[in-house]
Amino acid sequence: MLIITHTVETSCPPAAVWQVWQDVQNWNSWDHGIEYSTLNGPFQAGSTGTLKPKGGPLVKTRLTRVEPMHLFVDEAKLPLTKIIVTHSMKQVEGKTHVTHRIEMKGALAFFFAFVIGRDMKKNLPQEMLAMVKKAEGL
Repeated sequence: MLIITHTVETSCPPAAVWQVWQDVQNWNSWDHGIEYSTLNGPFQAGSTGTLKPKGGPLVKTRLTRVEPMHLFVDEAKLPLTKIIVTHSMKQVEGKTHVTHRIEMKGALAFFFAFVIGRDMKKNLPQEMLAMVKKAEGL
């Protein structure tokens, strides 16, 4: 199992972060490791979509939990492995703390942690800063 967690702080309100998160088709504007992403339906638990990492195969995703203005969880399945990404935020003394947690579980989690986990860990801070800057510009 692999768990990667990173938190950033911003002065923008949760509504702005939520707007960026819900705009699945434009995730590649702040997550530069993504060629494109789609969502088939509303931004709610049960909706499915796709995510095409740069240099990687197309991955099917599913929103498993959505709590507006607070958090959402999306899951992707790889061979014998599940990637669970929890995106959450909370207000602390007038600031919004945004956390992304990436978790890999399954029989081949060790393999995918080695193959893609290192890049995920390296790129997560820059991706989150870009996401927050986009939210701050709204």
